[in-house]
Amino acid sequence: MEGEVTIKDTTASPAPLGFLGLGFAATFAGLLNMGMFSDATMVIAMAITLGGFAQLFAGLELWKKGDTFAATAFTAFALWWFSYAYILLVTSVGLFGNVMPVDATFATSLAWYLLFWGIIATLLTFVTLAIGVKLITIVFVFLDLTFFTLALVNFGVAILPVAAIITLLLGLSSLYLGIALVMDEVGSKLIKFPVF
Repeated sequence: MEGEVTIKDTTASPAPLGFLGLGFAATFAGLLNMGMFSDATMVIAMAITLGGFAQLFAGLELWKKGDTFAATAFTAFALWWFSYAYILLVTSVGLFGNVMPVDATFATSLAWYLLFWGIIATLLTFVTLAIGVKLITIVFVFLDLTFFTLALVNFGVAILPVAAIITLLLGLSSLYLGIALVMDEVGSKLIKFPVF
């Protein structure tokens, strides 16, 4: 039409950054829960910088691109990582001077917190089925299982090593997806990681 202006978006996709952020944070959280190390500092750092800020940046950029699902998922889970880092700071470092005791009451409230995030993650998993990239669905299934198994651990029903392995699988699959999306977009003929 006459006088109509078409604007082409030539900016890069921020989704790989979001998946790498989730991947690094979840991988280190899984390793901590597996007992590979006992200091939560690395997990707190990953939760804030990669799980939090990387996903927040990705979500806000995807919001500008009009991708409601990705903007919602990355931004919401970025804020989850910030809240999780806060919990770790209060319970392991003593953010306000004293370390908060981790007792049965705390475990129950943490279990409910994780359970509700698991429900939201599961509802978002159904949306991934419409995207058509099976690996995104796989990442979300691991995310659902992470929330639910950690909730069960805090309810006293499941054992932590099972939740830790699932969290590690979430992290590794998300790292793989982030790298695969970059390689797919660049069109690398040398190395190509399938995303199904």
